[in-house]
Amino acid sequence: MSTTVYAGAVLAEAPRVLGLMDRGVESPTAGCGDRTYWAWKFVDFPAARLQESVSVLAFLYATPLAGSAFYRQPRLLEWIERGLGFWSRLQHADGSFDEAYPFERSLAATAFTTFYVGEALERLGGALPAAATAAATETMARAGCWLVRHDETHGFLSNHLAAAAAALLHAHRRSGERRFAARAAELLDRFLARQSAEGWYEEYGGADPGYQTHGSYYLARCWQLGGDERLAASLARAARFLAHFVHPDGSLGGEYASRDTQTYYPAAYEMLAPLDPASAWIAEALRPSITGAATVTLGSVDLFNYCPFLNNFAAAHDACAGRAPTAPAVDPTPAAGLSWFPDAGLARRRTASYDAFVGTAKGGVVKLFDRRRRELVYSDCGYLGRLRSGRPVSTQYLDRARPTRAGDDAIEVEGHLAELARPAMTPALFLAFRLFTLTAGRLPPLARWLKRRLARALIHRRRPLAVRFLRRIEFGEGTVLVRDRLVGRDGDHLRELRWDPIFSTIHMGSARYFVAHELHRFPAGGAVDPRAIAAGLELERTASVGS
Repeated sequence: MSTTVYAGAVLAEAPRVLGLMDRGVESPTAGCGDRTYWAWKFVDFPAARLQESVSVLAFLYATPLAGSAFYRQPRLLEWIERGLGFWSRLQHADGSFDEAYPFERSLAATAFTTFYVGEALERLGGALPAAATAAATETMARAGCWLVRHDETHGFLSNHLAAAAAALLHAHRRSGERRFAARAAELLDRFLARQSAEGWYEEYGGADPGYQTHGSYYLARCWQLGGDERLAASLARAARFLAHFVHPDGSLGGEYASRDTQTYYPAAYEMLAPLDPASAWIAEALRPSITGAATVTLGSVDLFNYCPFLNNFAAAHDACAGRAPTAPAVDPTPAAGLSWFPDAGLARRRTASYDAFVGTAKGGVVKLFDRRRRELVYSDCGYLGRLRSGRPVSTQYLDRARPTRAGDDAIEVEGHLAELARPAMTPALFLAFRLFTLTAGRLPPLARWLKRRLARALIHRRRPLAVRFLRRIEFGEGTVLVRDRLVGRDGDHLRELRWDPIFSTIHMGSARYFVAHELHRFPAGGAVDPRAIAAGLELERTASVGS
């Protein structure tokens, strides 16, 4: 059944993948996977990461799936060859690739595309013409040389480091260059050293279950490619942490975590299932979500996550293929009580009737799920509003140092209302940005400076206001009570403030995809009076299950 789920998902998308690629042999953009660039001509440079489609096409070519017209199809092999050729043409002379803008020299684009080309070549074996294989291998080696010399400088992103290590291991296998394997080992050592004692992998300063499912796949491939058993042990610890944040309705993560993602990439858990009970349970519990909308998979993502999802499903299929049926997996997390991860700033309170998830590091975001009906019945993402100047403010932002007290009966979280950055691109700003990237930004030191500035402006920038926020969440057997107090002189500077059940305040391209439980009927948000904050504004809401 598990292979059918993943094979069916990939096969259903095969026409779309091919439709996105310029397949014309006479075209100057032959092999380009970015249809917006080559067909519509709405953008001025192609997205290199869409060349990752060559890996899923290689899967379709090399894998005899039931009902597939693509198995060992000569035309498909020609199109894969063109895709590999276009990827090579996108490479800068220094070995790097761009992702978000010209001359970015992105570690992510270099690592991810090199990894997936390595996966494609491994699947194809000797099917490609020797010249095409040699050209792709040479491009991989140049990318490997760049990855040896460069690092991510704008933040610690576990999934990027894991992908870079996996790309280097592929480059080592194809070229024999020992320095690629040595650099991969160095990155993995750093990756493992930053793994929290609670099990989670760091993404921009916090724990994010959705992101973790993505990064875990590259770490699992590093384990398979390099044989380092430390990686299997690390992934097992990470899976035990992640298991706490699988929701009863088949969703995962959300606004209570560091990056707000709700994506589920299954491959790592299918790969580890024969060895690790927690991974086996996650894979089994979330497998039904692959073809629905309970969590974020292919149904709601845009093109920037489309190829990673398809390739992940192909890897999950391979992990399941030929595996003997096993007994149903058992939830490895406690049956009742508080599971509290103070380093992550995440908690789950379980009773017989509900699971309540709390993001203390995000200002006390609450998600309440009815365990019997398997549905979200209450969501509370805190407060958001605007200053009189029009700038946005919220209680929802990542701060793992917030004063927090957690117990089986209640959780208390303190913090401040803060002014946040929510910029949007305008024609004038875009023109200035593009002029810089095409002139001074072509220089690698300035390109790195720009990436750090963008990360600070979009991700890290916030200014606390003189409005103190105290939230107390009280847990009953079938109810959750939320009590809030806001007080401080800067309340007079607010134009508006409201409580809302679902919203996000961060810059994160992989967040805010649609999931089905957003349609559920739970109490709507509402405006509060900012003028009452100076003297102290107290609010209270009760949520219950089973009613």
